[in-house]
This record gives sequence, structure tokens and C-alpha cells, in this order.
Amino acid sequence: MQLMERVREIGVDESRLDDDTVLTARRALMREMARSARPERTLRSRRRTWAGLGIGGLVAGVAVTAIVAGSVLAPPAAPDAAAAEVLERASAVTFDAKDTTLVAGQYLRIETVGEHLQFWRADWADDGDQNTMPFNASRGGSDAAVLVRDTRVLYIPADRTEDWFYDWGHAEVVASFGERGADAAGEWSSFPGARIRERGTIETLPAGEYLAADGDEPPMPYLADGYRPYYDEMPREPDGLLEWLRARSGMTGQEADRWLVASLSDPSSINLMPADLRSAFFLAIARIPGFEVLADDGSTATLQYAVPEHRTTTIVIDTAEGLVSSIAERYGTGGPAGDTVDSVTTVHTSVVDSAPRP
Repeated sequence: MQLMERVREIGVDESRLDDDTVLTARRALMREMARSARPERTLRSRRRTWAGLGIGGLVAGVAVTAIVAGSVLAPPAAPDAAAAEVLERASAVTFDAKDTTLVAGQYLRIETVGEHLQFWRADWADDGDQNTMPFNASRGGSDAAVLVRDTRVLYIPADRTEDWFYDWGHAEVVASFGERGADAAGEWSSFPGARIRERGTIETLPAGEYLAADGDEPPMPYLADGYRPYYDEMPREPDGLLEWLRARSGMTGQEADRWLVASLSDPSSINLMPADLRSAFFLAIARIPGFEVLADDGSTATLQYAVPEHRTTTIVIDTAEGLVSSIAERYGTGGPAGDTVDSVTTVHTSVVDSAPRP
């Protein structure tokens, strides 16, 4: 039976299509796409399982990069079959994810924990110039580094047109590296970036939109779902969606795909998409050559996308819930921080009955 014929038969005896019937048909369609729209498996791949791989391991440098000094790797000829299968599983369960089951009065609680390396140069810190930013150093050109953990919580109501609440949380140095690591850690609290992060306040976001304190329109009105202004125009068909995403890069071919993966720095940008769009999104990126499966236990999978001699992106997906659990980025190794990854953003999603107010 053809796919669309299956969809047409859902609710065939109903005199009218109510909202539940339409939703059932849409879910059936997307699940069938997840099963049947798999990219042609022209390449065999081996699935490698790494025991104990998790966020702590990522921060400690367990996720190995594919950066090889002085080498040039040929681009993949086709999407990796194992990676595509993981993303298809996530796509198929998206409609039943916990964020789709809220009832009036409940909130989706999204705790975001970001761990980021900040590189510090001693001569910039010691020159006495207030305009010098000692934490703007590069990995290779730094004398020390600190690992900053930034924890924030977003509360989203069942009806997303109502007020959202954002707990700016706190940021703290959890590790330092290098002979002058203690000096860098001591100075971090006076760094302008640290003061911005440590607001420690709860803010109301009308319908999820961030409004600047002075009433002006902020340059990024949406804190966690930057794709939101484009939801209506983004295709729900995977191939069309992938082309739409590539077109936004202003590039073509492999460079467009690299830009697309690089833009996935916050898991919430994917998790907060409407269920049908998130489902299509997983299927769209399943068509990108270059993803590799590092670990897969059936409910959680870790994928890696490496740009040789530049950047490695590691994505952990909860394939049982259809949500992204974490995204890590590495831009190199060496320097005082050794092989510690540059950033890891982890999200913990739950459903609660109330939210804190300002």
C-alpha cells in the first residue's frame, strides 16, 4: 500500500476531519517517512560502541576528534547508514516526546548546562590596560585556561503563547589549566562576560520572546529557538528541508553542510521545534554525509561530525524521546587545556506543575 493511501484511510469513516484525526494522520505520515525514507545504503559502516561515553567523558576529552595534522581527508561519498538509522529512530518517536504531552498548567522545564573553555594570556592580564581582554586568547596562544560551567533553566508553558520564565542561573569556574591557571580563575569573575552570565534573576518572556530592558528590540529576541521566526516556511519534507537549511548558509556542497552542522550549538534550537518539524529535521540531517556513530545503546546514541583540521561536533541524541541531549564542539587540542573539548552544552528536560516567577 502506498504511503499516502495509508494516510487517507485514517479516519475514512469520519464525516469530518477533527483536530485529533489530522494529528493522527500527520504522525502516521512522519513515522512512515522515518521508516521508509532512509538514504540508499551505498556504503557499509561499522558501528563502534564506547562503554561509558557521556558528558563527563566528553569534557575530559573522551570523544576523539578526526583532526589529523598535515593530512587531507576525502569527503564521504554518501550518508553513513548507521548514523542515518539513529536519526530515523529519533524522528519516528518525536511526536510522543515529553514536550508534546503537556496539559494546561504544566511547564516544560529545560535545564541547560554549558561548559566552555576560556583561554587567558598572562601579558594581556598584566599590562594594566583596562581595555585588554585577557580571556580572548586562542588555545595555542594562551598561558592558562578556565572551564566555566553556566547553568540556566527555561520554563515553557503548555500553551506557548503564554508567559515563559527564564532563570538566568549562575556561572562558575569548575577547573583551571596551566601554571597560571589559579591566576586566570581568580581573574575570571571580573571579566565582563562573567558579569553578564551571573545575573541570578528570573525573567518573564512573553510568549517566549526576550524583550530588552529598555524596551528596544534585542538583536536576538529568541533565547533558545532561533529557528522560530521561520517555522511556517520551513519544509516538513526532509529533502526540501535540507535544501532550505543549506540555502541559508549562502554556500554550496560540503561547505553548506559544514555550516549547517556548526550552527547546531544549542540542543534547544532543535528540541523546541514543533514536533513535525523536529521529526523532519532529524531526517534531513540524516542525509548529510559525514556523521559517524560513536556509541548506541538503543535509547541513547552519540554521533560525531568532523571537519579535518578545524572542528569536531559531537551530538548525543535520546532516541527514545526524540530529543537532543547534548552538543559538544572541539576546535583543536594542545595548549594549557590539553585535549579538553572547547564546549559542551547539555540539556535536561522534564515536565513540572509550576514555574518560578520574578
